Amino acid sequence: MKRIYLHTLAERIWHWLNAALFIILFATGIQLHWPDRFSFFKSFSHAVLVHNWAGILLVAVFVGWLFYKLISKRMSQYILTKEDFYPGMFIQTKYYLYGIFIDEPHPYIPSEKNKFNPLQKLAYFMTMFLQMPLLLISGILYLYPDCSPLIIKIGGLKTIAVFHLTMAIVFACFLVIHLYLSTTGDTIFSSIKTMISGYEERREH
Repeated sequence: MKRIYLHTLAERIWHWLNAALFIILFATGIQLHWPDRFSFFKSFSHAVLVHNWAGILLVAVFVGWLFYKLISKRMSQYILTKEDFYPGMFIQTKYYLYGIFIDEPHPYIPSEKNKFNPLQKLAYFMTMFLQMPLLLISGILYLYPDCSPLIIKIGGLKTIAVFHLTMAIVFACFLVIHLYLSTTGDTIFSSIKTMISGYEERREH
């Protein structure tokens, strides 16, 4: 077994705090859209309050994550190189579609400086630098509609609400895929253990 230090303490705290906030936001969001079917919280107004505060905290957590990545110079982990595009993505796709099911060795061994494979880089880059800002900005606009004349120009609160819901659904799909891939390590729970301890244990083929 090789033991590799992948996730710093700050990254692990951010990861689990982010996960907890998303669970709260999904639960409250479901109740807000379908209050007759779901009642995770005692009342509609209570769900609104919790959803709003969880959203504000998510903005703060995202800004903190961005600041940490910049000052720690770990932002490069999300930047795709020429080799990541080709042949990296083709090799990684072949592994996920075929190699993983016959226990082939992983084509990319993570390290502290480069812990993501090409497809992970693409997915996390799109998620953190495109989808997350769009989700947060739409949530802020919906929470403070009187503060931005932009809302009227783009169709009003209904447009913002539909867009915000769409982004939430996109995130939900991403999290389902993320949870599945987290079970594809050497053992089902090895990736979860790594995100707790910071260290990954990988078999040497």
